[in-house]
Amino acid sequence: TDPTLSFIGVDKYVQNVGNLVPIVEYALGEEQISNSTLLDITLDKDKGYIQTRWNMIGELNALFWKPKIDVIGRTKFWYRQGETNGNDNGAVQVYFYDEEWEIPAGLALLQLVTPAGTIRRSDEERVIS
Repeated sequence: TDPTLSFIGVDKYVQNVGNLVPIVEYALGEEQISNSTLLDITLDKDKGYIQTRWNMIGELNALFWKPKIDVIGRTKFWYRQGETNGNDNGAVQVYFYDEEWEIPAGLALLQLVTPAGTIRRSDEERVIS
């Protein structure tokens, strides 16, 4: 799950995302400057998962100190073949996912209370630009 919260089930996931949307939209301000970039994707058929590496960026311009969330992370999605009424229709269902960031969650959250460029986005870097 997300490094900043834990939950089980699709309903709880939908509820968590729904609770975050108005907060994120407010913090982004009128300009709504945000982006998620897929950096890499791999498929491990033997173990039944897809792993992505991504960069999530959001400029929180509604806040007077103008923080910038800039986190690089990885998400693994474990999947299995789905069935509909006992018939295998070739669909794939994600049954579990795990997310990790390349910096500790506390350091990522510290980006919320510091001006843009103060906190690195990855342990591989010194400072975000």
